[in-house]
Amino acid sequence: MHIFVFSYNRGPFLENCIRSIETCAPQCGLTVIDDGSDDPDTRRILAEIGQRHRVVDKTAESGHKLGGLYANMQAAYEMAADDELICFLQDDTQMVRPLSDGDLDELRQSFAAQPDLGFISPAFVRGISLKRKADRDFRFDEARNFWFWYPRKRSTGTWFSALLIADPRRLREVNWQFEVGESVNNRKAAKIFCRMARMRAPFSMWLPNGRAYRGKQKSLALRFGEWSRRCGLYPLETMSAQEVEALKNAEPPRLPVAEECLKTTRGRIRTPWAYDPMQGAGWLKLLDRMERKLRGLFS
Repeated sequence: MHIFVFSYNRGPFLENCIRSIETCAPQCGLTVIDDGSDDPDTRRILAEIGQRHRVVDKTAESGHKLGGLYANMQAAYEMAADDELICFLQDDTQMVRPLSDGDLDELRQSFAAQPDLGFISPAFVRGISLKRKADRDFRFDEARNFWFWYPRKRSTGTWFSALLIADPRRLREVNWQFEVGESVNNRKAAKIFCRMARMRAPFSMWLPNGRAYRGKQKSLALRFGEWSRRCGLYPLETMSAQEVEALKNAEPPRLPVAEECLKTTRGRIRTPWAYDPMQGAGWLKLLDRMERKLRGLFS
């Protein structure tokens, strides 16, 4: 499997992500696609990573059209070889357990045995997804050996999520193209594939309380949200072999909820974990939209 990591101006997060991949999946190929970071610390970290792995930089001639997460995902997909699976991660994620050759064989066999399988999520379930009763319906399919999500309304993450595992050959067979926006890709995948499969024992997760960008910018509302939530780098502990085996073999199968299975290395954080500094703060989101509109009018 080849792992692609998408990066922009979050050097310490990227460093943590790459270190976790080197520790947990040293047998996998690794490429970082950076979206034109201009932060000096991030540039330094990219240069260091480039001595060990491939780094594709928007600021350099790469032979691919880069710019924005989904264009960069399309570029990564076009770079991928037919004979290996691909996994897409982001700089504010990390691997949380070793990925064995047996794990990789199981993933390949799943794609071979399930012709309608388009995407597998490598991530744990967010606790925030269980907050509303309408979203709590996760069902385990014994025949497929995966969890699937059945929210009452079509929701992003049901058929597609930006953190994914895929078989490039299968995507090419249906002329797949990554569109701009998770909801657009979610609707597209729903017409072609089965629901996004979720592993019994996922191996990656977004970091809680991370810093964020929206359109490569930080509005005043976003900065306030980061300050009020004490956003920063909260790495996750690597799961023990016993914890992984218990999750893989639990009977009945145990839904892999991040807050129940994972711990941060910097103490406890309020649950459910937040992945957006403005999560649950509608007034901040409104201020953010207003500021962006004003910027658009005067730009």
